[in-house]
Amino acid sequence: MGAVWPGPRRDANRCPEARPPALSSARHARAHASSTYRDGLRPPFGGTCSPTRRRGLIVRLGLLRCDEVGGDRESRFGGYLKLFADLFAKVDTGVDITDYDVAGGVLPADPGEQDGWLISGARASVVDDEPWITDLLGVVRELDRTGSPTVGVCFGHQLLALALGGEVRQADNGWGIGVRRAEFTGPGPWSTPLGGGFAIVYSHMDQVTALPDRGRLVATTGHCPVAAFRVDDHMLGIQGHPEFSIPFADDLYRSRAARFGDERLEEALQTLGNGTDRGEVAAWMLQILGG
Repeated sequence: MGAVWPGPRRDANRCPEARPPALSSARHARAHASSTYRDGLRPPFGGTCSPTRRRGLIVRLGLLRCDEVGGDRESRFGGYLKLFADLFAKVDTGVDITDYDVAGGVLPADPGEQDGWLISGARASVVDDEPWITDLLGVVRELDRTGSPTVGVCFGHQLLALALGGEVRQADNGWGIGVRRAEFTGPGPWSTPLGGGFAIVYSHMDQVTALPDRGRLVATTGHCPVAAFRVDDHMLGIQGHPEFSIPFADDLYRSRAARFGDERLEEALQTLGNGTDRGEVAAWMLQILGG
């Protein structure tokens, strides 16, 4: 028997169309990108995504937000809602994101409430004994049972693995930070042919150490063997943070200098000049999330 969907835990209207469209609502974001790739972005992953098929349409996504950006950083860069809205605005599509404060007990009413689901990062560990994490593990199992398009990022990536029978542990090699390139393990529905890969920002201590039975490795790095994995054709986990821009990462790393140590911090800061493929990763994510 599949996990029982926890059910609604909010008083707000279920449909994003009933919400105010402004980003300042802190509950709802809409990102409409132009009809061309901006900032010189090349077509995503060998051109396998076709954003033009969605032009003029809205992809409704639910952000299962597991943390706050918080403090001065949020006032300057925005919270997770804005970070993801800005990320998806880099590709030729319309995206409508509804925020669910899952750490605060706000859960969706049913899997069909949105076209697809995002699970954010968090400072918490997925193995922490917290009621909201237990509830969210149940939500993930139901999303899997119903074949709902889902992408997990960092904490969300680890949560997908743990919920479906995988293993998550603290990395033996410590913090994984900086811009790192993950190499695809082979051709697949969401990847380029063997030899391709993608570079994004990382910031994590825990990592997936064993995949669920139905999990398939998609990409790997030297510091993180499971940099990305998929479950069938409806779930994708990405250990890095495609929603983090270079300025955001620079600010984040410097604020955590004491926990990283001078040497590791300096190494990470030096990688920020390498640039990222975050726009391409956004298009890849939308392949899954947009159905």
